[in-house]
Amino acid sequence: MYWGQSLIHELKGKQKVSTGISPSGPIHLGNLREILTGDIIYKSLLMDGKESEFIYLADDIDPLRKVYPFLPESYKEHVGKPLRDIPAPSGDGTYSEFYLNPFLKALKSLDVKPQVIKTGELYRDGKFGEIIEKVIEKKDEIRKILETISGRELEPEWFPYNPKCSVCGRINSTTVTGYSDTKVSYSCKCGNNGESDIYHDDGKLPWRIEWPAKWKILKVTIEPFGKDHGTVGGSYDTGKEIVEKIFEYPAPLPLIYERILLKGKGAMHSSTGVNIPAQEILSFAPPEIVRYIMARVPATRHIEFDPALGFLSTMDEFERLMKMEQEKNTTEEQHWIATLSKAGRPYETVPDYRHLTTLVQIYSSEERIGEILRSEGKDQDPDILKETIDMARIWVHNYAPEASKFSLKNTDDPVSINEDERKMLCDFNSKLGTLDSWEPEKIHECARESIGNSGMQPADGFKVIYRVLIGNERGPRLGFFLSVIPRERVLARFKTICGD
Repeated sequence: MYWGQSLIHELKGKQKVSTGISPSGPIHLGNLREILTGDIIYKSLLMDGKESEFIYLADDIDPLRKVYPFLPESYKEHVGKPLRDIPAPSGDGTYSEFYLNPFLKALKSLDVKPQVIKTGELYRDGKFGEIIEKVIEKKDEIRKILETISGRELEPEWFPYNPKCSVCGRINSTTVTGYSDTKVSYSCKCGNNGESDIYHDDGKLPWRIEWPAKWKILKVTIEPFGKDHGTVGGSYDTGKEIVEKIFEYPAPLPLIYERILLKGKGAMHSSTGVNIPAQEILSFAPPEIVRYIMARVPATRHIEFDPALGFLSTMDEFERLMKMEQEKNTTEEQHWIATLSKAGRPYETVPDYRHLTTLVQIYSSEERIGEILRSEGKDQDPDILKETIDMARIWVHNYAPEASKFSLKNTDDPVSINEDERKMLCDFNSKLGTLDSWEPEKIHECARESIGNSGMQPADGFKVIYRVLIGNERGPRLGFFLSVIPRERVLARFKTICGD
């Protein structure tokens, strides 16, 4: 049984899946795992015939915690202020919108369509008001829960609400001095004394209380979250106790997902700069592949993402799966993976990516590439073709290993080969000249026969052919590679070596 199906199969009644993030920096592939895991659970519920909703919470009232490596030092003055109140790095709009909007655009292309809820607006509209009243009323019980489960002692002046200073705008620099009639009195390090109205966005709950409060307010029944929240004594453990004992609401079904590691660099995290922004991923990866990367692996296992050759291997793996799906030759688990990898468009309209990474290094004309694909019997949607060509070019330029990059040698470019190698090439050229059709399989068979006749090892023979054609000892699959180059061009190149 597919992992998403096994998680939800026994559930009864209407379900609400929730995910969320603080838009404190570039939202990357690691962040995508949370919301795509939520989307996979949501769609698994629908596939299993269950009524379900899917929400995404943008925690835009969270404070800026520090000046991250990607920010200028001028942001030091904004540390402690809600992200929604800070100017964007671009100078246009707010900090939270600057990082959130590209992420929401990325979700649209991934066919992820949750109801987007901004936490700051929940506070502004008074949705937290009654909960905050109860939290303050039960503050001693909540203190005991937090200290007992987390094993950490809270400060004597701890209060379960953080007012926002009306002068400096910070949430992390105020100390509560009193509470009366929905107003929290405070003093701030900036010297200001004031009051915050708990029915407005004048402050916020601490995270370990805010999270279970959102479960109650929004009626959440399932939530995936990272392992940092799922440790013993972590925020899920304290949240579960608070929501059930204080708010009298059942804790949502948890799903702890593992991290995504960037090959050779470690776990992705916005604050460390070890990440690939979501928009960057989608500039070279078809959305189906991003979904497949998440769908194929149980959420409880880590993913190592290799944007170089490993990415092409994943593409090939996915192509094989989709071919099996079209032929109705998949297992039940494979069918679920294929279905949940789709991104709202027929996948048969997406051209072969690996093939394109070769074509874009030979031809600059999109029209010519389209002609080649059509000659191979592959009619393509023009918009999807252009989009995927652009993706392949970005991958080649930014992520392809040097050994995978090439440019065709000119017909008369010099090359250093010995006599045995020359004879093998001439035999290969002769065979190519007599082919009745310029097809990948026939071209590859000619190469194999000529190398075999020469007594050379296959690997050595192919190295010679690639060296003559592109100056490297490795290259794209030879038959497919030569089949998309005009036969006359290939024969002319070998003719300069063999003579008449």
